[in-house]
Order: sequence, then structure tokens, then C-alpha cells
Amino acid sequence: MTQVRHDRPIWSGRIPRHKIAELYKKDALGICDEVLIDDVGIGLLVRIEHIFRARKANSGLACCPLCRREIPHNFDPAFLLRCESCNWELVWAEYQKSFRGKHLIASGMTSFLKEYAEKYRVARSPQEKLILIDTLIHRYHWELEGGLTGPGARDLIGGKPSEVIDFLNHLSYGTRSSPEVLSTRQEWLDKVRASREQHASAVKERELKAEKKRQKAEEKKRRDALKAKARQAGLADRSNAGQVHDGK
Repeated sequence: MTQVRHDRPIWSGRIPRHKIAELYKKDALGICDEVLIDDVGIGLLVRIEHIFRARKANSGLACCPLCRREIPHNFDPAFLLRCESCNWELVWAEYQKSFRGKHLIASGMTSFLKEYAEKYRVARSPQEKLILIDTLIHRYHWELEGGLTGPGARDLIGGKPSEVIDFLNHLSYGTRSSPEVLSTRQEWLDKVRASREQHASAVKERELKAEKKRQKAEEKKRRDALKAKARQAGLADRSNAGQVHDGK
């Protein structure tokens, strides 16, 4: 009898920043490192495949880590995912835990991820691949909708969102950098500025709403205090009137 396996899925990690930095440093010097370009480019491609796989699992269709067979589930933590093809099984809670916190959902990046995957698979020249890499890592979440909520690279490159932005801001560029890369550079700086302006505007709007709420609460408190004072005065007047009446 074939032994049942309980392997947890292994997910592709984000691309190390030092590889991206080296890629731009060489491009700034006019050096085309095809091996490094493929290392980064294929790494991004695999990462994207795993993002879509994790999304699918999170929507009810898990993937067997051994044979890639898709297994439907009902989101019950105790639901047993079972692959009849290769004798693998694992409860959904454990499967879900394997990709939680690994930045594998990448909301707002779907069209950019699909575009990259489709074009990179058929790209031939190193320069074409480099441009695809450069374009992808400088995208913003919800960019097409004008949201610019955060850098898409936070799901693709290692580091916290603020670290990723700082890292991309300080990549190496030079007179020998590819023209398309230099063009993307300016677009990126414009997006960072617009994103920060949107964030500052949103913060200001929240502060104004909070101030209005505070003022409204203070006004209510003042009115309540006046009403309470008026009630007390009314009670005092009635009490005084009663005392006068009793004195008569």
C-alpha cells in the first residue's frame, strides 16, 4: 500500500533586493548580464505563478503540491484535502497556514502580473526581458484605478513597503542605462509623489472628520450641560415656590 504523504506546499519567496540592485548597477554601466536577467526574470515568473495558485486556493480550489491537481474545498479548517492521484492529503487549516503572511495575494496587481507572465514567456532578447522586469517592479497596487495604494513590488521584492520604496528610489542609473529603464524611472518618481500626495490628502481628510466629530461631541456635551442646568434651575424654582406656599 502506498504511504500517504502530508507535504505542506512550498511557496516561491520574494526576489532578494541585492539581485535587483546588481541588475540595475550593471545596466547603468552598460553591462548586459543575461544570466542575472534570467535569474530575476524567471524568479518573478515563478513568484507570479505561486501568487495565482495561492489566490485560487483562497477562493476554494487548492492545488496538490506533488502533482498540481486542483482540489475543491469548503473553507472548513478541518476539511481534508485529498489527492487521489498521488496519495497526498492535508487539512485546509494547515494548507492555508503555509501561505499566510507571505504576500501571495497581491490585490490590485492582477492585470500587471498577467501581462508580465504572458510577455516574459515569449520574450527573446535580454533587453526585452529587462524592460519587462523594470516595468513590473515599478507598478503600484490599483494603479489603473488611480488608487496608488502601495508599491506592487512589496509582493515581489523582499522588505517592508517603506523599505521597498526607498530601495527602488535608490537603484543605480547612469548615462548607459537603457532608455526605457530611464523612462520608467521618471514615471516611478511621479507615482511615488502622487501616492504621497494622496496619502497626505487622505490623512488630512481623516483629521478633518475627526475634528468635526470632536466639535460635534463637545457641542452636544455643552447642550446637555445647559439642559441639565436648566432642569436644576426649574427644580429649584419649584422648590422655592413650594416653600413660599407652605409659609403662607
